[in-house]
Amino acid sequence: MSVEERQVSIDEIISGLSSGTLTEVFGAGTAAVVAPVGVLQYKDRDYRIADGGVGRLTQKFYDYLTGIQYGKEKDPFGWTEIVC
Repeated sequence: MSVEERQVSIDEIISGLSSGTLTEVFGAGTAAVVAPVGVLQYKDRDYRIADGGVGRLTQKFYDYLTGIQYGKEKDPFGWTEIVC
């Protein structure tokens, strides 16, 4: 999968939701791991993302990252350290 890291405007997000090209939104971080976004609110309007639940790709990322945390997946990044 190719990825691109860049800033995204709210107008681009709304356009993607309207056209159907944006199908999932999630946040990621050390505490949240991967958290799906079901609804965005902007200028007093709600923008529902997909069905509001966890998308296929979001779930895949969550499973992979938690798999690394629990030692079920290889850690190719050297993120984990065994503490005895």
